[in-house]
Amino acid sequence: MKRKTLKAERSTCYPGFRVQHSAFGVKHSLTIKLSLMARMKQPFDVTGTIGKISIYKVRGSDEPVVRTKGGPTKRMVKTRKSFAATRRNNSEFGGRARMTSQVMEILRSMKYLGDYNLAGPLNSLFIPIQAMDIESEHGQRNIELTKNPGLLEGFNLNRRTPFSTIITNSPEYTLSKETLTATVTFPALIPGVNFFPAGNFSSYKLMAILGVIENVFYHPGGYGNAAGNQHLDGDYVFKSSDWITITPQSQPIELECNFRLSREELLEQKGKNNYSCLLAIGIAFGAMDRGQVEMVKYVGGGKILAMG
Repeated sequence: MKRKTLKAERSTCYPGFRVQHSAFGVKHSLTIKLSLMARMKQPFDVTGTIGKISIYKVRGSDEPVVRTKGGPTKRMVKTRKSFAATRRNNSEFGGRARMTSQVMEILRSMKYLGDYNLAGPLNSLFIPIQAMDIESEHGQRNIELTKNPGLLEGFNLNRRTPFSTIITNSPEYTLSKETLTATVTFPALIPGVNFFPAGNFSSYKLMAILGVIENVFYHPGGYGNAAGNQHLDGDYVFKSSDWITITPQSQPIELECNFRLSREELLEQKGKNNYSCLLAIGIAFGAMDRGQVEMVKYVGGGKILAMG
């Protein structure tokens, strides 16, 4: 018996390969055609689709992400008993997504400081908080941030230039959940001592955000706040300094955030003790453009300073 042999040659007519198969002295020819929808950015740097493979880039990563197409259909996941655990996990993921969307909305004013996608890491932070609900069954557990709001403290919006590597002296602050107020005092900044600008820029701006995050509860119609409302806005107050020219030494800067709503009005909207307060800080850098200072996107630093 002769051994089977395979021989492949590149087709010149279209993307693909022609495979010659020899068995028992008889030759067979099979053409394998590839579906190519990819872009070559530089040598060995491809994005797009090749057959059943998708290659793409994400902000904050220098390496491409490769995924294969396929998997179970939506109908299979929704109806088959074998996917019961998947349905429960998806339900709870949706609850954490409601909480994540509130934080993302509060941090919207600092969106262009971040150098990576915040949604996934934020969603993961709420897993241990959701696990604290030992009364509800899996798939219906609540996310009550008020049980441990400190889990969000120190969350950075940047991986390349965390806030504490730019301003090494931690700002002083006050935060009151009762009066819905906060103040942040940034220290006098001295380049090379406690201030290390992210790049060769002429100006910077300091920022502070005070936000209110509601607890998220399971309801038959889906996750929402205590009243069942699924449209959670993520209320916040944003304050920033003017553009400050980088000098050998600056003056301390204080930013104050106050909600216009009284505590009584907020409690009427959110429900008693169903909310947490978030205080975030950031620094942006600017460059001159046509006589005006314009913010440089994805350069700077921001973080959640405190929770209450």
